[in-house]
Amino acid sequence: MTAAVRTAAMRTSAGRTAAVRTAASLAVVEGRLLARSALVLGGLVAGAVVVYRFGLGQGQPLWWNAGWGIGYGQQILALAVLAAAQLAAGRARRDGLSELYRSFPAAPRTRVLAQLAGLAGAVPASLVLIGAAVVTIDLRGAVGRPGLAALAAGLLLVIAAGAAGIAVGTRFAHPLAGVLAAFVLLVPFSQSNRFNDPFIWLFPWVAPNQLSWLPGPLAGYPPAAAHAVMLAGLAALAGLVALALTGGRRRLRAGLAVAAAAAAAVIGVAGAVQLRPIPAADLTRLAAGVASPATVQHCTTASQVRYCLYPGFGEELPALQAPVRGVLAELPRRPASPLTIRQTASLNFTDPTLTHGHPAALRARWNRELAHGAGTVSSASAIYLTAGTWPAGASRPARFSLALATAEWAVGLPPTAGIVDGSFSAQCVPLGQAREAVAIWLAIRATGAPAAQLRAGGLTVADIGGRPVLTWFYPGEGAGYLTSLGPQPTDAGYLLAQAMTRLPAARVSRVLDGAWSTWLSWHTSQARLAAALGIALPRPPAVRGLPPSLPAPNPVCDPGQP
Repeated sequence: MTAAVRTAAMRTSAGRTAAVRTAASLAVVEGRLLARSALVLGGLVAGAVVVYRFGLGQGQPLWWNAGWGIGYGQQILALAVLAAAQLAAGRARRDGLSELYRSFPAAPRTRVLAQLAGLAGAVPASLVLIGAAVVTIDLRGAVGRPGLAALAAGLLLVIAAGAAGIAVGTRFAHPLAGVLAAFVLLVPFSQSNRFNDPFIWLFPWVAPNQLSWLPGPLAGYPPAAAHAVMLAGLAALAGLVALALTGGRRRLRAGLAVAAAAAAAVIGVAGAVQLRPIPAADLTRLAAGVASPATVQHCTTASQVRYCLYPGFGEELPALQAPVRGVLAELPRRPASPLTIRQTASLNFTDPTLTHGHPAALRARWNRELAHGAGTVSSASAIYLTAGTWPAGASRPARFSLALATAEWAVGLPPTAGIVDGSFSAQCVPLGQAREAVAIWLAIRATGAPAAQLRAGGLTVADIGGRPVLTWFYPGEGAGYLTSLGPQPTDAGYLLAQAMTRLPAARVSRVLDGAWSTWLSWHTSQARLAAALGIALPRPPAVRGLPPSLPAPNPVCDPGQP
């Protein structure tokens, strides 16, 4: 090698080293600016609000669902990072400083490369959002373990959005371009019901509606690792487009085109992996675990009550036992039939997001299996809880719902109405029956629910053989804690139960103990119970007629009801 060639090579190497150092220095500056950007900080706050409001839900946090709920807030942060990155990339032309920037030793391509590296400035905000959400969900007693791939995908979404913002800003300097790009990114995530087919797995942030029904994680779905790879490919493709927009020698542009083609191929392969059907064997096991939960659940017997829960839900057991024990402690005698409290899952295999790619005959078989599973028929000795809806901690409405169902079992009212042809059968109404007031009183005693909270449930009118009857909705009745609906309480029964709570508990217990079998008879009226207690029978407000939009009449709860 001649001296001239060596000198030229050394100059080229020195030039590259200087360019790398310049890019690194600029990247530090751009990263700091992005980390301190008001847009990014605002996106962090807004993302945290979205995670808290929509991503965490009201029931028991399930990590196979909550991990993607965190990503639902990351997309808000991603929109802010996109807009901030677009502003940074278009800064020179927008501020009329193009000539000044051309006088700098750093070429446009070096500045774009520095801005891409400066996207690391958005990482702290994303990690803060992830960390805060993970801690909050764990404190709420989440079931399962967080999926690292799902959490990493949220971070990659933020980086990919920032790279897209740089690509847009390199070509379009006007701030409106960043706003429009953010709007385009928002559209796929704006509504969870926008995708009712397999393509939802390309946007798994909207999948929690489907995932919240699963009683456990479904291995590989959503395909988090493939989704993370797809987002990494999108980030690389956007960065390569931004670099290509700065121009350069033909050889450099050719290299960028080859790299962009490779990134597009990675995106395509990762997308295809996400659209693969869920293996039939996995769906068969899922259907079996939902239709016959006894085959997979762990059961515990306490105070002669059997509690059966799906794997991972064991920490809910103390919260379930407390209201049940409270009711049992007030009973003069327990029913002869045992009581089982069992979790169920409300799974719908007609959902194409789960069953796409499988033949109709197989889907029909799964649906038939689910249609005759646990919780779909009436039971006089079982209370069914919907997995994932029981809220962590001391939720009074949830505890009262379970206590009332237990008390209804204790007095002979049906704790489960059952499902007929895929819909709830009509709730019976214990019209004028003393056992209704006794059940409500037992539930109030077991949970200590205040009158103000119980009254907040609201009133409605039911049709009982053409007669309008004012019924009472207790708080939590419509929250889905119980898989199937029990009898519909009346306002008259609730008012008598509240009057009973104002009496000394020992006095009520003596009256109930003295004629327990009498009070359990469906023939025994509330007026007779009030007379035995020595109080006037409370009268609910008068109802003059039936509203025109009422559904079919409700039957009266009698011995013909299970």
